[in-house]
Parts: sequence; structure tokens; C-alpha cells
Amino acid sequence: MLYSFYFYTQGAVNPPIEEIPILLVGFGFGASFVAMFAQLGGGIFTKAADVGADLIGKVEVGIPEDDPRNPAVVADLVGDNVGDCAGQCADLFESISAEIISAMILGGVLAEKAGLDFEYKSGFILFPLLVHTLDLMVSTIGIMFVKTKPGLPSLNPGYGELEDPLEILKRGYYVSLGLAIVGLFYICKTFLYVPENPGAYLYFFGCTFVGVVVSFMFVVMTQYYTDYSFGPVQSIASSSQMGHATNIITGLSVGLESTGPPVIVISIAIISSFYLGESTGI
Repeated sequence: MLYSFYFYTQGAVNPPIEEIPILLVGFGFGASFVAMFAQLGGGIFTKAADVGADLIGKVEVGIPEDDPRNPAVVADLVGDNVGDCAGQCADLFESISAEIISAMILGGVLAEKAGLDFEYKSGFILFPLLVHTLDLMVSTIGIMFVKTKPGLPSLNPGYGELEDPLEILKRGYYVSLGLAIVGLFYICKTFLYVPENPGAYLYFFGCTFVGVVVSFMFVVMTQYYTDYSFGPVQSIASSSQMGHATNIITGLSVGLESTGPPVIVISIAIISSFYLGESTGI
């Protein structure tokens, strides 16, 4: 959709190419407006239907919440779809739209301040759109690797050990990550070319690589602080055996500690990207 608006604006209005993303800001406002209604309306509908199903089913009639004999269950399921599916997807649509447009504006300003010609400016402006196109491609390929071994363990003696669901999901993530790195290198080399400094694209790729590493580190840190296989969760479980007080104290300390590594990783990434950007010579 943003591709269509971009080329339509370029053909119909024909402004300077670096000003086209600024004209697309209205699209971001519209996306935010739609997302607001989807989130608020969906959330209210979800909660009202859920409370109604609980009150009628559990309290008044004494049947389970999701019992098909409870008419409110239908409204509850509709509310879950409206709030959890439509609302969240609208939020995702709004976030990505605003992110792409803001990055296109920054790319246009960077290309304008660098004094690049028209053909090179377009590469900097279209770069965010190409990155998200790459997202769709590598995510689709990665999903194909998220699957268990064929057959059932109970019927197949040679099936082996059951696979950890998290490891299966991480397999698809690693495939997407590897493909993304290759695709980002190609996009940077093709669309972030600067005639005065032909090697600048390597530093731009270095910035994108830093972002990929940060996303990977966030997965590692999240798993470390939330997986029962690691020390933080095990310490909370051990403290829970002694009583409520030690459970609260240990849980609070682990929660506070978990905010430290992300701050350090983000700080290092910002500093690294800044110096890599300065090294481009633009």
C-alpha cells in the first residue's frame, strides 16, 4: 500500500523526491486513528462479553465458562477475535506504517543533506520499504522450518526424544535471521550506494547487522530470565518453597535484574551504530 501511495504521489503531484515521505505522514495518522478504534472498541467488547459469559455461566447457572449451552460463549469468542486478533493486528499495522514513513523521511533528509543525485536519493528513501519486503520473504521461509518430526512417538519406537517446542520455534528464527543478513547486505549494496564513497554501504550494512545482533541478544536474554532451565526462574521456584515473603523478594530482585542486560545491549548498539554511521563519510 505504501509503495502504491509513494509512486502515485510521485506521478500525480511530482514534488521533490525527498518530500514525498512527508506527504505520506497523513497515512500514518489514519493508521493510528483506525488502530485506536480497533484497540479500544475491541478491548471493551472483549471484556464485556467475557464478563457476561462468566456471570451468566459460572455464577447464575453454574456451568463452565466455555460450555456450549451458554449463549454468552458465542459473544465471548467473537470478543476474543475482535480484541485479540483485530485489535492487535491494527496496532501492528499502525506501528509498522509509522515506522516505515519516519524512516523514509530520515532517508530523504540524509540523502538531501549529502547532496546526492535523484537516482541515489530514491534508494535511501525506498530502503525501509525494501527491508519490510525482505521481512515478509524471510519470515515466510522461516515458518516452513517450524515443524516437528513426522509420526507419533507412541506409534514409532525409533522416533527418539521429544523435541522442545521452543527449540523448534528458534530453528525457524535462526533460518530467518541468516536469510535476513544475506538480504540486508544485498539491499545495502544496491540501494545505499554513494558515488563519493563507494564503500559506504559496508558501514550501513554494519548498522543493520548491529540491529540483527540486538534482536538475537533479546531472545537470549528473554529465554535466560523466563525459562525454567536457567538460574533466575529456578531461584524463584526454590524461594517459593520457603514461603510467600521469599517468593516476592526473589521475584522482585530477578525482575529488576532482568532490565540491566537489555539497557547495556541497547547502549552498545546505539554507540556502535553512531560510529559506523560517521565512518560512511556522508
